[in-house]
Amino acid sequence: MNQVEPERNLDAIDFQILWSRIVNIADEMAITLVRTAFSHVVRENQDYGCGIYDADGRMMGQSTQCTPGHIGAMPIAVRDMLEKYPADSLVPGDVIITNDPWLGAGHTPDIFITTPVFMADRLLGFASNCAHHIDIGGRMGAPDARQVYEEGIIIPITKLYRAGKVNDDLLELIRRNVRMPEKVIGDLRAQLAANEVAARRLVALVRERGLRDFSDLTTKINAFTEAAMRQAIAAIPDGRYKATVAIPDTTEDGSELSIKVELTVNGGDITVDFSGTSPQVDLPINCVYNITYAYTIFPLKCALHPHIPNNEGCARPIQLKVPAGSILNASFPAACMWRTSTVYSACEAIFEALSQAIPDKIMAPSGSYPLWLSIFRGEHDDGRSFVAHFNAQGGQGARYAKDGVSTTVFPPNVMNTPIEMFEAETPLLCEYKALIPDSGGAGRQRGGSAQKVAWRNSGRTAIVASIIGGRYDHGAKGLAGGRAGANGAIHLNGDRLPGNKQVVLKTDDRLEMTFPGGGGFGDPVERNLEAIISDVRAGVVTLEGAMRDYEGFREAWHQRRIPPLARDRDREGHLQDISLAETNEPGGGDDHEPS
Repeated sequence: MNQVEPERNLDAIDFQILWSRIVNIADEMAITLVRTAFSHVVRENQDYGCGIYDADGRMMGQSTQCTPGHIGAMPIAVRDMLEKYPADSLVPGDVIITNDPWLGAGHTPDIFITTPVFMADRLLGFASNCAHHIDIGGRMGAPDARQVYEEGIIIPITKLYRAGKVNDDLLELIRRNVRMPEKVIGDLRAQLAANEVAARRLVALVRERGLRDFSDLTTKINAFTEAAMRQAIAAIPDGRYKATVAIPDTTEDGSELSIKVELTVNGGDITVDFSGTSPQVDLPINCVYNITYAYTIFPLKCALHPHIPNNEGCARPIQLKVPAGSILNASFPAACMWRTSTVYSACEAIFEALSQAIPDKIMAPSGSYPLWLSIFRGEHDDGRSFVAHFNAQGGQGARYAKDGVSTTVFPPNVMNTPIEMFEAETPLLCEYKALIPDSGGAGRQRGGSAQKVAWRNSGRTAIVASIIGGRYDHGAKGLAGGRAGANGAIHLNGDRLPGNKQVVLKTDDRLEMTFPGGGGFGDPVERNLEAIISDVRAGVVTLEGAMRDYEGFREAWHQRRIPPLARDRDREGHLQDISLAETNEPGGGDDHEPS
């Protein structure tokens, strides 16, 4: 057996090996959770987080795939769990659970399960994970909810297992309050299985390496990442950087809500102050402190040190001030189901403030926030009930040196819902799903393209749908002279809905969702001509859009310097290149002006 000495003798090689092992164990947790989950929200969308903690409740590592909201709130949730159930009171076989928004990740569908890891009677640490559940009761994500009581059952911090004995009363309570109990309980068991796998691997690691516990390793991991973050912060010029961002399309009476942020950089420390942010509202868009904390740490880490593994050391140089009673630190019992309609704008505000100091590390606003998510419930023609979430997104914002990524969510890294899976689980038929040309904001770097999706109810019974999106009136704005991305829109049977709605889809009703595009970065005049030509040939930008938005393209067009841009068929049906500059299309010759 290789005896590893305490931290002072833990050399660089042993340190890296052990740290990598911790991350690998967290990844194995995640794989177990995904492969044993019952719902597509965990299995396909991968809306979860997995973390490893030492015996003092300090995070050592997280899974490579996890959502920032879950993993960012988890250290606080674990500490709250240990406050109610101190470490010295826990025994092998205990498992702790909660979904209280004020103790967890900010809304009721996110359920945390934490398992103490013992070797014999010695506590080694904790395996903890959070999964977004397909249903938790309530009004099914109604966008007009006024209090959290409408948003499903709340599980206080309690024990799901006591010394190995399951809390059947709690499971029965959950079963009775949800529409899809087999999937909800199945996902809970998947969470338990993931923690059990992690527990076994941690015990095996302790035995293999001759460790007593993980305290020394955690101390060194967190010290290493803290030092790295402080060094990255110190590279920002000291000063105060401010931004105000409107929360898009959220109020019913037309009044504007906004997030105000001031970043104060002082050496290796940074203070994030949200004073002046709008007060909480009687809509389900409020955020609790934990989720605001998560989505404050995340954009700062993305901008300053994106590649270092995440743990508590990353957050130590960051101080957060969020006024109580504000929309970013709402008081119980505020409705908070759709806190993503607000908290993602905190990322935009932080990026906008940072762009004043480090523009080369910042992303322009994205069409993927507010998060677009639709929840459908109803019955198949054979009477089977279903609840299904459809997750698809608009375009990401452009970056300083790269175009925005199309149809990809940011800031959470959840996956899009596969069309085939969704059609298999619901009576909804997808009529089309396609990229929208000209939807990404023009700029030196172009914003990511959005998409349009149309659904038709092919079943014989009505379907209730909660449709949540945003940027209906104003697209994601650009940075540094970049232009805004295209707006979003929702249409039911051709009629545009005024905003987020819970609607009933009758047989053959058609729902069309037009997602917003990402904002551009930099002045469009500076965009490389070859990049514009490539966009037009790919159909990402139309000829008309290129002529309208890019002066360099327009000049080259008139000078007939544009190479073949499109593919067409000749009279025999064979594909051939067509130079649009030589056709009779608008702008194709000296006698034509750009459209």
